[in-house]
Formats: sequence, C-alpha cells, structure tokens
Amino acid sequence: MLLAAALLALLFLLLPLTAERYLPAWLVLTAWFYLLWQLAQQPLTATMLQLNTKGELRWFAANLPAGQLQPDCLLSRYALQLSWRDQEGKSWRRWLFADQLSDADYRALARQIRMLQWQQPTSARSDWR
Repeated sequence: MLLAAALLALLFLLLPLTAERYLPAWLVLTAWFYLLWQLAQQPLTATMLQLNTKGELRWFAANLPAGQLQPDCLLSRYALQLSWRDQEGKSWRRWLFADQLSDADYRALARQIRMLQWQQPTSARSDWR
C-alpha cells in the first residue's frame, strides 16, 4: 500500500498541470489506484471445464450452466470462443485465451471443436472460405 501511495505521489508530481487542475487529477488518480488495489486484493478462482467426445460440456467453479457444444464456435491461434446451449435451449458464449490453458489442452479443445464442425452437414455450414 505504501508503494502504491509513493507511486501516486510521484506520478502526481510529474504531471504538467496548472494549479486549478491538480485537485481533479489527484481525485482521478487516487480513484484509479484504489480500484487497481482492490482488483489486486481479489482472490483468483480457477475455473475448470469438462468436455466429453459427444460435445457435452460442464463447468466447475463457475456460474455457467452445462450444455451441448455448438458448431458455431470460433477458433484462432490466440483465442477460441466456445458456444453451447444449456438444457433450456439458451445459447451461451465464452472466450478462452490460449494463455489460460496449457498448450496441449488448448490444442485438444480446438481439435474437438474442429471435429464437431466437420461432423456438421455441409448444407448447414457457414464457412466463408
């Protein structure tokens, strides 16, 4: 906390402001550092995903419903967007970035999504390639 206050004071002194703008700048910077400090104090929760070969997925330690993976997921080298429907038919989407998973898990998940997309009939595909 002392380090954050010292950084705030240093940043405040380095700003080229006129006299009447120091108070608003001080308020904004103090609020920003306070929010940054609050975010740093929050505990991280690990979220786990279970996906079977039928495309059924289930989330652990998250407030996301289980459901059936849909073929309209998006894939890229750096991220993938999961798309699934829960038991009530509601569609859900969630981004997963490559650095959130191990390389092997990311490749396995991308492979499972690609296999699901290949199993889709060609008339229903929305490939733009």
